[in-house]
Amino acid sequence: MVAGASTDKQVYLCCASDGSTNSFVAHDAPVRSVRFIKTRSGPADVLATGSWDGTVRYWDLRNTTSPFVQLKTKERVYSMDTGGKMLVIATADRHIHIVDLQTEPAVFEKTTTNHPLNHQSTIVAVMPSGKGYAVGSIEGRVSLQMIQEMNKSRYVTRIFSHPPPS
Repeated sequence: MVAGASTDKQVYLCCASDGSTNSFVAHDAPVRSVRFIKTRSGPADVLATGSWDGTVRYWDLRNTTSPFVQLKTKERVYSMDTGGKMLVIATADRHIHIVDLQTEPAVFEKTTTNHPLNHQSTIVAVMPSGKGYAVGSIEGRVSLQMIQEMNKSRYVTRIFSHPPPS
């Protein structure tokens, strides 16, 4: 299965094995990011969608009439990525939301603007292990953030930046 985001507020699905396509209205504004995710208690095929309407929605692909989870972000969603058990969401105004997909997939584990980038985040990429992520912004810099789990509700973040801030 391949999923695509669209400015027409829809998500497009294509079955790679037979070429069949399907679409559904997913948001109230353009859809900016889609990711297949795995949650401990959710259905087998879950698609997370992030939109400029300021929400992230989880969809059971067997029934796309309404999302089974909706998260309200601080700003418009620009990028999402998943790795390990983490979903990381980058929004306008430099907000980063972190979701623990195995423990509490319906709430933000952490929300932060604590990274050295000065302008809007445009992309996020999570390490496959889920132990860190990189954020890129319109200023042409990237911040690498390492996450070390201390307990169920606290994280320590180490920040690296390239090129170094001037």
